[in-house]
Amino acid sequence: MEFARKTTDAARMELAEKVYDSSMFKVCEQCGSCSSACPLTGTNDFNIRRIIRHLELDMEDEVADSPLPWFCTTCGRCEDACPNGIKILDIVRYLRRLGPDERMPAAATCVLACPVHINIPEYVRLAAEGKINEAYELIREKVPFPGILGRVCTRFCEEKCRRADVNGPVPICALKRYIADSENGTSRAKLLHTANDTGRKVAVIGAGPAGLTVAFYLRKKGHRIAIFEERPEAGGMLRSTIPAYRLPEEIVRKEIDDVLAVGIELKTGQKLGRDFDLNGLKAEGYDAIFVAIGGQLSRKIELEGADLEGVLWGVDFLYDVKEGRIATIKDQVTVIGGGNVAIDVALTALRLGANEVTLACLEKTEEMPANRWEIEQAVREGVNLMTSWGPVRILGEDGKVTGIDLRRCTSVFDAEGIFSPAYDEAEKTMAPADTVILAIGQAVDLSFIKAVTDGQSLKTGRGLIVVDEASQQTNIPGVFAGGDATKAPGTVIDAIAQGRVAASKIDRFLGGDGMIVETFVKVPQDRAITERREKGFADLKRSEPLTINVDERKNNFREVESAYDGEQAAREAQRCFSCDLEITYCKKT
Repeated sequence: MEFARKTTDAARMELAEKVYDSSMFKVCEQCGSCSSACPLTGTNDFNIRRIIRHLELDMEDEVADSPLPWFCTTCGRCEDACPNGIKILDIVRYLRRLGPDERMPAAATCVLACPVHINIPEYVRLAAEGKINEAYELIREKVPFPGILGRVCTRFCEEKCRRADVNGPVPICALKRYIADSENGTSRAKLLHTANDTGRKVAVIGAGPAGLTVAFYLRKKGHRIAIFEERPEAGGMLRSTIPAYRLPEEIVRKEIDDVLAVGIELKTGQKLGRDFDLNGLKAEGYDAIFVAIGGQLSRKIELEGADLEGVLWGVDFLYDVKEGRIATIKDQVTVIGGGNVAIDVALTALRLGANEVTLACLEKTEEMPANRWEIEQAVREGVNLMTSWGPVRILGEDGKVTGIDLRRCTSVFDAEGIFSPAYDEAEKTMAPADTVILAIGQAVDLSFIKAVTDGQSLKTGRGLIVVDEASQQTNIPGVFAGGDATKAPGTVIDAIAQGRVAASKIDRFLGGDGMIVETFVKVPQDRAITERREKGFADLKRSEPLTINVDERKNNFREVESAYDGEQAAREAQRCFSCDLEITYCKKT
């Protein structure tokens, strides 16, 4: 691919000043110490020694035009290893500036990976500097639930963190939790400020993360908001199914109370299709409606023996435990499913007293949709994983479960990536069980879609409400939708992202400017890159937050993971490469 070059005289002079005039290449021995130390050598054909050699041969344009300069993490390990002190990172930065704009990232990889594009590098730096309230305010510019996300986020940012290419990503999620747990509350008035009343009314159906996000940002724009929630309290899956060992009730309550504090009316015990309908809301004068009813039903399949006593369904089981309807469980439990709900079910069963918990799923371990760290936790706590096995029938005697027949799954998806499990019928086994819990996914209750609204029925497909992804609007004008009702299986951060998009589009639909972006922190414009890393910086290893011992997790739902203390948080934050500053530096001419 041909790219437009951005070569300038200034850039070439910079190379001369920093490299050639310093006579650095006169002492380069091509010994290979730099490439031997580099964690990326051989990946994507990257070799820092060869890059330096290209410059010695006046072939810098060839390297600058390639993606190689941006493969470098600027960790500094090469400079630590160089026996002659060559400023290798300066060379890489020069090549980046010399290369085409199209090669330059739009932002740090962690920011691009985050569905709401939180300014992660800056809040990490603020944490390293001990400026906790400012870091908290910066996070709150994009999300209303930092404490919740600091515990249950799926960490897309950490998957893309460049530090992961060296020795483990920066613990961005844990730092978010530390910041949320440590802020002192002095930012409250600033964060809860709302615009003048617009006189417009919006009905939000469902008080999960998507609905609460929409309600929060639209109220801050001055619109009158009422949330209609079927259950006794707001929170959706945050409160009804995510176990307290992952997300304590007090955290959920605090952050939801903060959202409602902007002046949102919450109407509980109100189910769409039973207590009200979309036509009724429009008749009451609501100018827009956002449907966020979530995926709060268990997805069910036809399976022989599913009607036996002792067969439960994943989401229903977690909700019943939360509500106190299930307080104990029998000794031997088999869970079917490979997602996060299945892991939550398995670990919950252990906490209810099960002596043996087996989790069987179609996927191989590396294919399981559950978060990697949750799978690892399940194994540590003693869950027996049976990967690549699918259910055939549930066995029973006298109407009660005795086990489940399984068959070997050879593949989960076909060549086109469509879910289409294939089995080896010659390889079967039986897992004995007193209880079988089928945790194979979530489903949306669409039973309310009977009435016609404005001459149309709400369009659905594959068990979900169909929306325009760019606006979150349904086929009915003025009716928007989001969260698990439109995208399943979803995540909390995805729901928040959808809520932000919907809030912006609904505000514009109501005559506003659609601008929900807020600025609470003035980010310094004079932050500079660290031109030469401190020796040993690249080798700073990630440390995980402390957890309670496995033996202490039985028969209780105490939060497993502890927050960092201030010293640990600062140390972890200081591992950040500040990729955003590297990009800013290379944008200069």
